[in-house]
Amino acid sequence: MLKLKLPIFVIALTAIASLLYLLLTNTEYNDLNADGLDRGNSAVQQGDYDEAAKWFRQAAKLGNQEAQFRFAMLYRDGKGVDRDDAQAVHWLKLAADQGYTQAQYELAKLMKAGRGMEAADPAAAVHWFRKAANKGHADARLHMAVIYAEGRGIKIDEAIALDWAIQASKSNSKEAGSFLQQLLNRVTAKAANGDARAQFVLARLYQRGDGLNADMKSAEEWLKASAASGNADAQFHLAELLIQQPSQAPLAARWYSAAAEQGHEKAAAAIGAMTATGFGTEQNNKQALQWLQKAADAGIANAQANLGILYAETEGFTHDDQKAALWLQKAAEQGHAKASNNLAIMYALGRGVKKDLKESFSWLHKAAKDDDKGSYNLALFYLRGVHVMQNEETAAQWLKKSAAENNSRATLHLALLYHLGRGALYNEQDTINLYLKSVEQGNPDAIFNLAILRYKSGNYQQAYELFLKAANKGDAEARNIIASMFQQGLGVEYNLSQAANWFEQAAIQGYTPAQFNLGNLYRKGEGVAQQDKKAAYWYGKAANQGYAPAQNSLAYMYALGRGLQTDGKKAEFWFDKAAKQGLSIARQNLVVHRQKQNSFTLASQSIELQIRDNILREKPFRLQHWLDVYRTPSL
Repeated sequence: MLKLKLPIFVIALTAIASLLYLLLTNTEYNDLNADGLDRGNSAVQQGDYDEAAKWFRQAAKLGNQEAQFRFAMLYRDGKGVDRDDAQAVHWLKLAADQGYTQAQYELAKLMKAGRGMEAADPAAAVHWFRKAANKGHADARLHMAVIYAEGRGIKIDEAIALDWAIQASKSNSKEAGSFLQQLLNRVTAKAANGDARAQFVLARLYQRGDGLNADMKSAEEWLKASAASGNADAQFHLAELLIQQPSQAPLAARWYSAAAEQGHEKAAAAIGAMTATGFGTEQNNKQALQWLQKAADAGIANAQANLGILYAETEGFTHDDQKAALWLQKAAEQGHAKASNNLAIMYALGRGVKKDLKESFSWLHKAAKDDDKGSYNLALFYLRGVHVMQNEETAAQWLKKSAAENNSRATLHLALLYHLGRGALYNEQDTINLYLKSVEQGNPDAIFNLAILRYKSGNYQQAYELFLKAANKGDAEARNIIASMFQQGLGVEYNLSQAANWFEQAAIQGYTPAQFNLGNLYRKGEGVAQQDKKAAYWYGKAANQGYAPAQNSLAYMYALGRGLQTDGKKAEFWFDKAAKQGLSIARQNLVVHRQKQNSFTLASQSIELQIRDNILREKPFRLQHWLDVYRTPSL
């Protein structure tokens, strides 16, 4: 083994010694710590180009991009080395490939002129001019403007030429400013002579205020002229301008349609969405699908998202969850936030794809950055510990983001967290402000919870006004509470007939506590004529829905034959029913009944003053019920 190792060691030592000899005897590497670029630049300043060439060569060979550029310039100009355009191109390419902007620009100029190569290469020149221009090189931007204006190595496009000229002119270059003005004059003259493309270019300049002062009136006039001449781009942008005013939606739809008929893909996506919803045009499922399919196939993300929404959520369309998931995935992969949100829901519920909460959570995180529904749904995952550890503080942060974007669900549930001091410190004013915002957004639970807050703080008049607002929207629980407020004279004048009226409204809706309370009024003759038969009727309604206090009262009516024929078995049945639900007075009454006595105990009224916090308490948690999904296409 030793015999083998010794020769290998000797060979390695010899190689190292040889390398050191070469390095130390080569004049370019006499000083291994020398900075070739700095020394080369110093030599240039002293006018010693021979010395500069040596140092630039050393640094260039070591890969320094600026040295490669400097060395190339010496070859191009014949300073310190013989002039050699081929060598200049060689070293410029090395620097350009490393992203050195000036090298990219100079390389483009040589390629445009055909220096250092067999023939000019306009396409390659455009490539390198574009690279430099995109990094802010003013002269490269001007070259790009000229190239597009004159069609040198590329198709003439005055719109793109103007864009580059405008960018170049921002460097305060007189040459760029002069060229920009020439272009503007040329385009304006063409537009005035009816050139539809020139009219469109001019309109866009007025819209953006680039090169010209922003002037939406002039922009619209030129767009109309170009659109009327059949320019699809103008038709689309005119529609985009008109759609900002809802009253102009029908006209916008006509221009979108005209552009779409000419193959404008974004216009097809827009008219597809409008046709699907009937906004500005006649609703037509077949046409909507045709337009959206065409735009989606062309890769328009919004069309793909809308197609997914149509197949999954929109009423009136044939649902196909697999197709929906496919199109939502395509749009989401392009960064479409609404699609990401809906795709997350498809994964969460296993619709069209295999249920996968990890995948759902991942897509929600992407959607949450830009979408209020996405941030709300992500908050929901944290709030109830879906796939992740429950974290109410994190949930509150995502709810804040969503509420700031006016998501009504997020506003309500953030108010609830403030109200309960969960995930955030209790703050009455913040709670009230959020509830008020949610009330403005039309959320009935916000009205109810704010009313409870007012009631419990003793502000009965404001509580009554809020409960009344909820009651007028059909809230049975609010009607039951209003009735009790009339019973007690809280926030309103004491009035038993009004109490009976409100109890009856809620009872008719099937709200069991109100049915029980109305039964009590009829049994006692308070606010209504005393009628045991009606009392028994309402007790029976609530009892059959499983309401224990009503079951106890119904048993009482059977036991004493009030409003019903006396029936001991039925009395025992209903006392037992209520007792098994944990109602203590029912257990006592059952004993009394079995002892053939009649000193029964009844509950007088049933009013629940609990805020609506089912999202926090619900078991099992119905994720599908609480998720916020896009159900209709949008522009």
